[in-house]
Amino acid sequence: MDRRRLRRIVKRFLLAGGLVALAGGGALFLLRPAPVTVAPVALREIAPVVQGVGTVEAKVVVQVGAKITGRVVAVLADQGDTVQPGQVLARLDDAEYVAQVEQADASLQRARMALAAQEAAFEKARAALAAAEAAVSRVRATEALARINAERWRQLYAEGGVARADMDARVTEAAAAADELKSAEAQRRVASAEVEVLGAGLEMAHHDIRGAEAALVATRARLADTVIRSPLAGYVVSRELEPGATVNPGTPILKIADPRTAWVTVHVDERETGGIAVEDSAEIALRSLPGQTLPGRVARIQRESDRVTEQLAVDITFEERPPRLILGEQAEATIRSGSTRRVVALPLAALVRTPDGPGAWAVVDGRLHFRAARLGVADPAGWIEVVEGLRPGEQVVVAPGRLADPANEGRRVVATDRAAITVDAAGRP
Repeated sequence: MDRRRLRRIVKRFLLAGGLVALAGGGALFLLRPAPVTVAPVALREIAPVVQGVGTVEAKVVVQVGAKITGRVVAVLADQGDTVQPGQVLARLDDAEYVAQVEQADASLQRARMALAAQEAAFEKARAALAAAEAAVSRVRATEALARINAERWRQLYAEGGVARADMDARVTEAAAAADELKSAEAQRRVASAEVEVLGAGLEMAHHDIRGAEAALVATRARLADTVIRSPLAGYVVSRELEPGATVNPGTPILKIADPRTAWVTVHVDERETGGIAVEDSAEIALRSLPGQTLPGRVARIQRESDRVTEQLAVDITFEERPPRLILGEQAEATIRSGSTRRVVALPLAALVRTPDGPGAWAVVDGRLHFRAARLGVADPAGWIEVVEGLRPGEQVVVAPGRLADPANEGRRVVATDRAAITVDAAGRP
């Protein structure tokens, strides 16, 4: 073997040895215990803070429309305008309704004239009835006297005191008086019946008057409905129609919101609503006011959550309304509960969220192990409630970074620095 070939073999052995040494060094470097910062899971008193995202809404939003069918001739308010109760917002074509009012008014005048004529006829009939009753009374007295005279003359004739002709004259007078009484009573009955008929007609005339008055009121109301007014103080959210459009009853022309009833409806995870109560304070951040927050208060908590997102709607009122309110504007709310609870808590810096759910990397016997956890409410001091999955005193990795890769399960680690938190044997701070 010549020297040149020997040198090549030696070089190959040296290169292979170097590669083996380099690989061994790299393996030792990669397999060395990774330095981590740990903090304990602890029992803590926390004041829950719940955050939610939602939109600005108004409890009182009114669709202002027409009560009648008509053509819009004017819209006197636009989007963003502030309106007052009773302010004219729109007008409809009123020509047809003006004519109906005039017709109804004429019908009322005719009914009143008919009533006056009926009242005059009724009074005349009552006067005729009174005259007939007076005639009956007078004739009845005459008939009674004639009957008495006839009886007396019969008796005198029987006694021979008067002639038969004189007696017959008195009897004839009594019979005539009786016939006159019958005629007077018949005339009284006719006059009484006429009074009853005219009285019924007078009552009908009064009904006609009331009907005509009601018809006039109805037509005037329809005429008034051609002028559309604001039912409340607020601002115009949207303008739905323009002049020339034809509307039917209920067709919206303008949408008005009452800013005094504005609130923010945010959606909160069901797990975080347990500590929320009505009247809890809140801070509201609007997209239109970056860098600012407005004070608010929880007004109500809905009792039916979304079955898909598992979130519950919470309504928060403004204690200080924004200068310009925009319905539907995105808002964020931070709700602060006034109560505190003693719970098992995990440092927020140790929280790791995975596709399978949240948890933390615990250090057990110098090795990493992922602990899935069910979490509760968060505390502004940097802690979050652990409902299930971790126990007080367990050491968890703070800010694991790349170590949060599932491939590091079981990897050896060394705690090079502990968080400035101490716990006793029971895990209490």
